[in-house]
Amino acid sequence: MDRATAVANILNGSKDLAALPQVVFKVMEITGNDTGSAAELERVIVVDPGFSAKLLMIANSAQFALPRKVNSIKEAVMYIGVRQVRQTAMAVGVFDMFLGKTDAESRRRRVWWRHSVDTGTAARSLAEQFGWCDPNMAYTAGLLHWCGKTVLDKSNPGEYEKVLMVVDRGATVWQAETAVFGCDHRDMSIASAQKWGFSAELADGLHYYARPDDAFQGGAVAATIAVSACIADIALAGRKDHAGAPWGIWASDVLGIPEELTENIIERGLAAITAGSHLHF
Repeated sequence: MDRATAVANILNGSKDLAALPQVVFKVMEITGNDTGSAAELERVIVVDPGFSAKLLMIANSAQFALPRKVNSIKEAVMYIGVRQVRQTAMAVGVFDMFLGKTDAESRRRRVWWRHSVDTGTAARSLAEQFGWCDPNMAYTAGLLHWCGKTVLDKSNPGEYEKVLMVVDRGATVWQAETAVFGCDHRDMSIASAQKWGFSAELADGLHYYARPDDAFQGGAVAATIAVSACIADIALAGRKDHAGAPWGIWASDVLGIPEELTENIIERGLAAITAGSHLHF
């Protein structure tokens, strides 16, 4: 069975495997153009009570240090701003995909979730600072680049444990996932983004690592995610000895990163992750 068939079989197996709340798409649409208003943003959010509650919880977190507690979506938009509401809404919507039904699933997916948030946070910050690509797209791509792991995990509960065992024997993650599922999480993340109607540029941005069978080399968004994912790993597990940039030569070439700037980029990414830790939930 080839990769495309494996991806199609998994996505068609259940409509709930890769699902985002409709409110997320509405928020992205409104905040993605200059004609959207704060009032329109409020209207689409308040119809989803669970979503609204999570958004208010984050707005009232210590991270924002608001002058007073906000009790409505209107106040949240006013105090933390449309851009922050867009970012938080995307995170809240994607978070539900990472919930597990068992303790083992929950522990595994919580690590995946933190890595995804940290990658998106670092990607947005670095894209802003260095002009690598659109910061909003970088954040979204970072948040979604591991969603394929949860789709694989949900498609056949318990099978991802086999992936971890194969990795323990020395295989790469994509090799282990392919051996167990017939495709890897990158395949599933890209297919999910396409299913949700996100742009081709965003879907291409999920192409953040290379395989021997690749006919496509990722562009600036993908390279930004490659860099940021490595920094997210450092934030979670600490530094490891490496020669040169830990994200590989291809990403540095695409983004024009000189080797002497590597440490500075890592430090800037780690600082952004620390500042954005309120989205770990």
